[in-house]
Amino acid sequence: MAVANLTEVLRRQANRRGDAEALVDGAQRWTYAELDADVDRYAAALLAGGVRADDLVGLLGRNHARYLIELLAIARIGAVSVPLNWRLHADEQSWILDQAGIGVLLFDDDFADDAATLRERAGLRVSLAHGERTVGGDPRIDDLLAQVPAGVRVPDAEKGPDDLHRLLYTSGTTSRPKGVMHTYGNIAANHLGQLLELELTPADRILISAPLFHVSGLEAPGLATFLAGGTIVLCETFKPDEIAEVVHREQVTGLVLAAQILFGIMDLGRMDDLASIRYLLFAGVAPTVRRRVKELLPQVRLVDTYGMTELTNGCCYMDAAHEQEKVGALGVPLPLMQLRIVDADFQEVEAGTQGEIIVRGAKVSPGYWRDEATTAASRRDGWFLTGDVGYLDVDGYLWFVDRRTDLIKSGGENVATAEVERVLAALDGVAEVAVIGVPDPRWDEVPKAFVLLAEGADLDEDAIRSHCLAHLAKFKVPRDIALVDALPRNDSGKVLKRVLRANETGGER
Repeated sequence: MAVANLTEVLRRQANRRGDAEALVDGAQRWTYAELDADVDRYAAALLAGGVRADDLVGLLGRNHARYLIELLAIARIGAVSVPLNWRLHADEQSWILDQAGIGVLLFDDDFADDAATLRERAGLRVSLAHGERTVGGDPRIDDLLAQVPAGVRVPDAEKGPDDLHRLLYTSGTTSRPKGVMHTYGNIAANHLGQLLELELTPADRILISAPLFHVSGLEAPGLATFLAGGTIVLCETFKPDEIAEVVHREQVTGLVLAAQILFGIMDLGRMDDLASIRYLLFAGVAPTVRRRVKELLPQVRLVDTYGMTELTNGCCYMDAAHEQEKVGALGVPLPLMQLRIVDADFQEVEAGTQGEIIVRGAKVSPGYWRDEATTAASRRDGWFLTGDVGYLDVDGYLWFVDRRTDLIKSGGENVATAEVERVLAALDGVAEVAVIGVPDPRWDEVPKAFVLLAEGADLDEDAIRSHCLAHLAKFKVPRDIALVDALPRNDSGKVLKRVLRANETGGER
C-alpha cells in the first residue's frame, strides 16, 4: 500500500479548503491554511534548533495546540515522535528515554523540572522549551520561531509504508514499558478505517480529550479528522462538567468518552449538552449504562470497540445497523484487517467457541522498538497474538470474554502487575508480593497488592505505599495493600493469582 507523509494531507486540505476550520484550542482557532503555515514555521524552528530527520523526539506536554502542531512538524521534517506519558515517575521516564534512544525533548513549562532531571540522566542532545522555562541553556521554541522567515515552506519528507512514524510506550504485560512502533502504513490504514467506519465528513467536529500520548487521543479518530477535512477540538480536562461545556459550545459531533467521565456527565444531569453528538466511541461500558445513554441521546450512534496500541487503536467497530441487536458485541474487523479465534494448538475454532483473539493486517504494528524477543513472542505465522480471550458469533461479530490476566486496565491506562511487583520487591523487608486488578466502579480496575513480609520486618501499609509513590506513577500505586502470612501456590510453587482474584470477585477469572 503506497502512502505519503501524514502532513501531505494537511497541505492538500490547505490548498483545497484553506478557509475551513481545522483546529480549536479554547479561544484559539486555526483554519487549514493557518495550521499548515504554522506546521511549516515549527518545522523550520525545529531544524534550526538541531532536530534532524530520523531523530527520535520526545514530547512532554498536555493537550494543547502547540503539542499537536509540533507532532505534525516532526513528521514534516521526517523525524520520529515519541509522545511521553506525563503521569509517569521520573525513573520511568528516564528508562524510556534511554531505551528509545531519544536525543531531543520538547516540554511544557509544567514539566520543566522533569525535563531538567531527564536532561541530566538521559544524555539528551538538546531540550527545547514550549514555554518560558528553559533547561541547560537550550533555546526556547518561541525564540527559534522568531527567527523563521515569513512565509517559510518546509517540504514534506518522503515516507513509505514501512517507515517509522512514532513510538508509543505502553506498559503491556511485562515489568518495563514497551515501545510500540507505528509506521506510516499503520497510520494510513487506521485513518482509512476511521474515515469509513465513523463516516467522517468535513462537517464533523471531533473532540480529543484523551491524552495525546495515548493511542485513543491520537487515533480514535484523532488525526484522521484532517483526512476528512473536519475540525479537531482539543481539551485537556478530565472533568465531566468541563467536557460537557466544550461539547455544547463547539457543537462537537463525535468523541471517545471514558466510562467514568460519562458517569459524571450523567450524574450532573448534563446529557442535553451532548445533543450535537452523532457518535460516541467507547469500550467497557455496562449494557445498563449503554441503554440509559441511548434513551437520553437516541440520535447517537454508540460504537463499541476492540483494540490496543499494537493495533494502532481499534481493530473492530460496532456498526450502527446492529448496535441494538448485538449489545455487548464489539463489532467486526475494520478494512484491511483480519481477526480469528484459535485454540491452544493455534487451530481456528467454530463460531461461539472461546479462544485467543489473533489479528493481522495493515494496522498491526511491526513490533516493539529494540525488543526482538518480545516482538517474536507476540507473532506466529504472520498473526499478532493479543493474549485476549473471546469468540465470534455466527455473523462474525466479536465478543470479548477476558483480558490478559496480568494487565490491569485502570481509567484507560495500562498497569503491568509485574512492574508494580518489581518496585515492591525492591523494598527492604518485602519477601514476596503479588499484584492483581480488583473491580472499581469508576476506574474499571485498580491495583491491589498482597505482600508477604520478611521475618522481623517492620513495615506497615503506609510505608509500603510511600515507597510506591516514590517510584511509580500515582495510577499504578496499589489502592489496597494486604499484608498476608502466605500466598496461594500450585504444586510447583507458583503463586496462583487466579485464587487471589476469585477471593476478590467471588469467582475465578
